[in-house]
Amino acid sequence: MPASVIHLTKEQIDLIKARIKEGGIKTPELAEDLLDHFCVAIEAEMEQGQAFESAFEQVFNTLQEDELKATEMKTQELLEGKKIFYPNLKQSFGLLALLVGGTIFLTIIAIAIGGSNSEEGQQYLLDRYLPLMIIGGNLIVIGGVIAYAIREIRQTQVSAPVFSFRSVPAYVYGIVLLIAVLSQFWLEPLALFLSFSQDAITERMGNYHPGVVILVIMVNVVLMELLFRGIILKGLLMTTTPVKAILWSSFLCAIAGFSSFFFYFFISLMLGWLYSKTRSLYPTILMFATATLVSYGFSWLLNLDDKAIFSWWAYMNRNVTIYIFLVSGSLLLTGALFYFFHQRLGSESST
Repeated sequence: MPASVIHLTKEQIDLIKARIKEGGIKTPELAEDLLDHFCVAIEAEMEQGQAFESAFEQVFNTLQEDELKATEMKTQELLEGKKIFYPNLKQSFGLLALLVGGTIFLTIIAIAIGGSNSEEGQQYLLDRYLPLMIIGGNLIVIGGVIAYAIREIRQTQVSAPVFSFRSVPAYVYGIVLLIAVLSQFWLEPLALFLSFSQDAITERMGNYHPGVVILVIMVNVVLMELLFRGIILKGLLMTTTPVKAILWSSFLCAIAGFSSFFFYFFISLMLGWLYSKTRSLYPTILMFATATLVSYGFSWLLNLDDKAIFSWWAYMNRNVTIYIFLVSGSLLLTGALFYFFHQRLGSESST
């Protein structure tokens, strides 16, 4: 027996229009086309026996976040010849170039200022103002690149929040905290043995009050996440596959942290995967901040005389067997947590 033909009421159509508008669609022609598409899809579900509410949710839940906005941006680019700033891969490299250029410029200024002072004066400036210089430099360079990207996004995209701060289930934060703690053990060899330079700044930061160090860490973490996950990865997810987006954004972040390239690359892989699954900066900021703060906490508690350069390798008296067991065990546990994470998030997205 053929299913009865369903026609949506005016109130139901108005609800669909409102949902399309919430998706950031402002082009009237595209909004009408999308309205026709969604009405047909919802009517088809209702003809199979579903109520309007469940059909409505099912049709719209098949969309990935920002898919409506991405559709309009691509339409604008085709019809108007506008170069949309997502950012795509080329635009992301441009942001990295601005970041590197700004860092070099500030470094030259710092060298010039230092050269105009005596050695005692240089030491005085570092001992007294190093945290302020780090925070100020990050705000100027990273914050400046973020501000530029926001301006470009606002000028070429539809009006919508630049950063994604979606709510996530409470258990996500618990798993994130566990992964962040475990990552201390298996990420340490990357920072310890594969760094391209000794971090004298990190060593000197151990002389400051813990509150000052935590402030420096948090400012850096938030700015890095806003730029590399909140802007670059978000844009790449709209222009390429998730795997490529995560790999490229991790590579760009690792270049920015060139002295510890491999450390930044692998932690960015975790942060990128987490963002691609949750589409929220809350858990990525928590993971990055926790990983860094826990490392500093271990340094503070277990090595008071040399806080900022603590390592488990040195703490275990360079015992290779115990160290390998610690690193491999923590890596396996981290992998198990990510597998659970993947299964749990996958089952939720399919319901």
